[in-house]
Amino acid sequence: MKTSIGILLLLPLLLAANDLDLLYDDSQVAIIEIQMDPEGLIWMYDNVQSDSMHLSTVHFANAYIDETIENVGFRLRGNTSRNAQKKSFKLSFNTFEPGRKFYDVEKLNLNGEHNDPSIIRSKIAWDLYQENGMATTRAAHCAVYINDVYYGLYISIEHIDDEFLKNHFEDDSGNLWKCLWPADLTYRGPNASDYHPYQDETRPYELKTNKDLYDYSELARLITTIHEAPQLLFPDSLEQVLVVPDVLKYAAMNVLMGNWDDYWFLKNNYYLYHDPSLDRFRFIPYDYDNSFSIDWFNVDWTQVNPYSFMTIEESQGNSPGSRPLMEKIMGNTQYRNLYTHILEYYRDNITDLSLWGANLDNLHSLIAPWAELDTFRILDYGFDTLDFYQSYSSNPYSNQHVKKGLKQFVNERHASLDNQLVYELAPPIIYDLQYWPLIPGPEDSIYVSVAAFSDVGLDSLTIAFHPGVMTVILSYPMHSAPHPNPSSIEESDRWVGVIPPMGEMGHGRFQVGAVDLNGQSMLYPRSEFEYIQVPGASTNPLRINEFLADNVASNSDESGEYDDWLEIYNSGSAAMHLGGLFLTDDPANLTKWMFPFGGVVLESGGHLLVWCDEDQEQTGIHSNFKLSRNGEFIALVDTDGLTIIDAINFGPQQEDISYGRSPDGGNIWNHQDSPTPGYANGTSSTGDDLRLPMNFSLANFPNPFNSETNIRYQLPEHGFMEIHIIDLNGKDVKTLARGMQ
Repeated sequence: MKTSIGILLLLPLLLAANDLDLLYDDSQVAIIEIQMDPEGLIWMYDNVQSDSMHLSTVHFANAYIDETIENVGFRLRGNTSRNAQKKSFKLSFNTFEPGRKFYDVEKLNLNGEHNDPSIIRSKIAWDLYQENGMATTRAAHCAVYINDVYYGLYISIEHIDDEFLKNHFEDDSGNLWKCLWPADLTYRGPNASDYHPYQDETRPYELKTNKDLYDYSELARLITTIHEAPQLLFPDSLEQVLVVPDVLKYAAMNVLMGNWDDYWFLKNNYYLYHDPSLDRFRFIPYDYDNSFSIDWFNVDWTQVNPYSFMTIEESQGNSPGSRPLMEKIMGNTQYRNLYTHILEYYRDNITDLSLWGANLDNLHSLIAPWAELDTFRILDYGFDTLDFYQSYSSNPYSNQHVKKGLKQFVNERHASLDNQLVYELAPPIIYDLQYWPLIPGPEDSIYVSVAAFSDVGLDSLTIAFHPGVMTVILSYPMHSAPHPNPSSIEESDRWVGVIPPMGEMGHGRFQVGAVDLNGQSMLYPRSEFEYIQVPGASTNPLRINEFLADNVASNSDESGEYDDWLEIYNSGSAAMHLGGLFLTDDPANLTKWMFPFGGVVLESGGHLLVWCDEDQEQTGIHSNFKLSRNGEFIALVDTDGLTIIDAINFGPQQEDISYGRSPDGGNIWNHQDSPTPGYANGTSSTGDDLRLPMNFSLANFPNPFNSETNIRYQLPEHGFMEIHIIDLNGKDVKTLARGMQ
């Protein structure tokens, strides 16, 4: 069954808003008032390279928030902006009160945008990035006051840290590197220590998470693969360590927005995140104030070749420096054609002015009164009010390092691409694969979805399925199923197919094959097969009974830390030894963490608490993975490493509210506003149970509503479903849910 739900609502509205929606709302300019010791402020301006945090009190007010926060850390931030007259600042909510967050963030970056007379370019860049499917930061304008003095119009930028990972990735436990000049991904050797900071104390690859382990082996593996993989094996080798479409999307956005403060030109300003759920790297964009025709190198960024871009060495009359990742990717015709396709798609569906020009005008009008009052913005380059208005327009404009108006740049960049984009003769490419359910039951069909492209057109896609240990190959056709209102290029290029139920103890492996209209073909994954299995029937009475995936202030462990946890319940009549059993949050790795042998015994009717925090050295039982508050898969696996005793796929969770069976070991799950780790589950509930409904239903309450509503729905059978918010003009505003339920 495919249930496609469309809800017609009047906009503007805030629907099921999360904390980040509230914090980065841009319907009005936020007011940020900072109070601190005046002598400390003077000292901070006299010692601009210092990162010392100063105690402050902050009042934050926007359309949805009006709060005062005490004991907030305050300091300067940035590189060149530290020496600017209009400086940039950082607010830290957890420096003086560890663990504290303000609307789901630990820090706010307040950028002065002293380079940009329009004070809008980086905000627009991040808004456009929100449309391309990558994990990127949010941004909103704010008026900053310090000790009751107006310091000007700023842009508040979401900080990239462990909280960012929690908000944007299924598994936030991986290593995050901040990559600054000269982070060119050049090979320095096969060892992890070869990539420890070597330019100065922190650069170019600064580890921002899991600092105690200080493990650079994954980064060394990535760079070694880029350098050493033979040309014929390069795509297969690279795709095993890197999400390649991330890089192509990143490069395409930089070409379209004229951002040169990046990997390709300046070997600078990006993040690399090793996503444990994929065991691959993700590219995360960073710092977009030097975009849309801001230039210091006498380069016309509307005309640069999209396939070779420009390097800083080349701009200074020297031979191009080494950017091995882009050189290798652009040397592969499949990747090059996909990159061309992405450029065309983004040009037509994201950056075309007809799609966002009116919003740009509204935003510019919204900030204009605050910009006109901003006396600090004229101190660095003398940009006056006329510059504020002209520098964003479609009319010719130039003043110092700002070479064109913002709209002028977009129009000229798009026009030049028409004569620059060329497709090569290359096989088709499959660049995304998903399937549901990850752990199928005996009677579950497996729904396979891929994104595929060929510039000459695709003739067919087929699932090649190898059942069990048999050598026979079963073929299941796929059909083109682009989303009618795609929110990403993957949805636009979507094909779907079905593998029939595999029965009790069934298992198998599959690849997807694509053939284009020229008869060229490819298989994906290129050398490996996706392996799927039906868990074996288990009589083991142990059950995952309760868990808390967003523990802010509910229950602390022996070390006083508020970490994720889950509870195992013994529903049997005899004591159970847990040694040798496994817990996992990764369906592709059922043996991720093992209970130690000896001493772990759970009596009949007993409850065992397991902290999911990666702190295995602490007292108690601690696993090597965390839970995701955005929803994920967890399972208890038998000693054979194959038989799943109990498992659950859960959705987004609420702060300090657990999810548990009611009664213990039963089939009904409830949200519990009073978590009971290690004890019998209570009956307090904030949500509906999971008993199967008889009919489909959909309702929202309150209705009518002003700023917020709740949507509840029931599905009478298992299947693929989607929920969309659609405005009165038929525009798909937001996808609230999508997948097998």
